[in-house]
Order: sequence, then structure tokens, then C-alpha cells
Amino acid sequence: MFKEYIQLCWLKGYPDDLPTDRKFLWINLGCYFLLGLFIQTNITGPIEAFMQIMVEVVVTIMFMGALLYKDGSTYNFERFLTAILVCENFVYVVALPLAFWFIFAKGSDAAFYPVYVGVALMLWSIAIISHLLMGLFGYSWRMSTALSVFYFLLTYFGSYVLLLLVI
Repeated sequence: MFKEYIQLCWLKGYPDDLPTDRKFLWINLGCYFLLGLFIQTNITGPIEAFMQIMVEVVVTIMFMGALLYKDGSTYNFERFLTAILVCENFVYVVALPLAFWFIFAKGSDAAFYPVYVGVALMLWSIAIISHLLMGLFGYSWRMSTALSVFYFLLTYFGSYVLLLLVI
């Protein structure tokens, strides 16, 4: 099942043909939480990282719920959530070395390289979400890209701003 979902990270495959398994969904949700917590803890403190990851998970679920509610069907909820989590986990795993690179490269000439690679990973993540939206909902590439950018901004930057307002 993992192999079928991981193809989406390479913008291959069709998300509507994917099998669903609630246990696989929960495993990926746990991995998303742990990977995100590890990366965020290296950026901020552990309490802020925990709160930010919790907000990201809630925002992700609400965003998908809103899209599926607009679609009028909850049939694809597990498939869509699992696909996003698998792909986000894959991008997180690829980004893990960047966290260490960023820490060890501070003050050197190579300090900005992790930032450039991080931006490329963000763009890749947006492309993956756009591919999923086109495949599951039949949106045009413009609409799916706009929704993907909105999702990305809402999930990552929105949770950060929300935590700044709360803390």
C-alpha cells in the first residue's frame, strides 16, 4: 500500500484508485506528528513545536473536510488525508538532513544552501498537493495550484501566526 501512495510524491499515479486502510492512516498521522515535532523542535522550543504541530494537524483535517464538504462527499476523506500525510511525511524525511545541515552550517559560506533546498521542497510539496486535488476533485491545474498554495500558507504559516497571537 505504501508503494502505491509514494508514487504520488513523484506526481505519478491516480489518487482516486488508492486503497484505504484506517490503520495505515493512523500510522501516517503519527509519523507526520513525530517528524514535524522533531523538525519544529530544532527551530523553536519543544512546547511551541508541539502546539504548532497540533495546530497543523487540525488545520489539515479542517481544510480537507471543507473541500470534501464542498464536494458533497466524504467518500474520499480517508484516501485524501492518507495521500497528503504520506507525501508530507516523505518530504519531511527528505528535509531531515536539512535541519542538521542548517545547524552545522551557521556562520559559514554554505549557510543559505539549506534554505534554497527547503524552498525547493516547499514547491515540491505544493505540486504534490496540487496533483492530489486535480486527481481527486477534477479541478483545473490553476484551481488546484491556488488551493494548494492556500493550503500550504494556511497550514504552515497560519499555524505559526496563530501561535504568535496566542503566546
